[in-house]
Amino acid sequence: MNLADLKAFVAVAETGSINRAALRLGLTQPAATRRVQNFEAAIGAALLDRSSKPPALTAAGRQVLEHCRRVLKAVTELEANAAEQGEPAGELRIGLSPGLAEVVLTSPLDDLRRRFPDLQLRIASQWTASLIEEVRGGGLDCAVALVTDHQTIPAQIIASAIGTEQLVVVSGRNGTLAHRRRRVRVCDLADAGWVLNPIGCGYRAALQRAFDRGNETLRVSAEILGYDLQLSLIARGAGLGLVPRRRFEASPHRRRLRVVKIADLALAATTTMLRSPSLGILTVAVDHLQAQIVRKLRHK
Repeated sequence: MNLADLKAFVAVAETGSINRAALRLGLTQPAATRRVQNFEAAIGAALLDRSSKPPALTAAGRQVLEHCRRVLKAVTELEANAAEQGEPAGELRIGLSPGLAEVVLTSPLDDLRRRFPDLQLRIASQWTASLIEEVRGGGLDCAVALVTDHQTIPAQIIASAIGTEQLVVVSGRNGTLAHRRRRVRVCDLADAGWVLNPIGCGYRAALQRAFDRGNETLRVSAEILGYDLQLSLIARGAGLGLVPRRRFEASPHRRRLRVVKIADLALAATTTMLRSPSLGILTVAVDHLQAQIVRKLRHK
């Protein structure tokens, strides 16, 4: 079995296409195809269902992928441990929740690159549920996620709480609730339209559960990915929103927004570092990244 063939299969599985895998590996498309075919021959099973467009993993392919990721992780650790200085090297796969991009992808990431120049960073932004599954399955080495109370972290993932994210309901200053001075209740929001993240967002799921408990209908008027655009729409009267307080406070539209106090709704998320238990020498790099994120959150 050839390690290069194994890497080609993993690249196709993770990118979803032969073309993107070839670009990642610096190969031509025919060369990447041959490597995957060689790997399938060595395994003795079809790992890709080529009848679908793009090719999808077969049941055997999904099982083999997890084993391949562990093999590549072990090879990376072996290479790093053999280095003269013992510094982390190779690929570090980092996931993050969309709401944390401006925290993680600024000074913490810059500092990580400076501290460990031999690391190749690969970053993916996904909803928390997907991040948990990717870390559990070996697709990511670590992830910085916003975890709500209803989300369960599997025992095989090492999780460290590094901050709390308070969520607030916001409306335009001239919106339908602008005249209310007392705290409202979830039932008072039944007729309001909402500007929310697409389905998959843990915040939206928590809000939906609150409406379900009160037998109310959550009316979504706009599904927008990106808090800046959401707040811009809300400031112009598009409806209510659910956003992290820090994003509301930093918004250039804040003067045209207000927080709606809801007596029977208190939502928060925990900023959490999720990591694989088999990081090996990469542990020191993840520790460093976590420390820099904690520093950034405290500063903010």
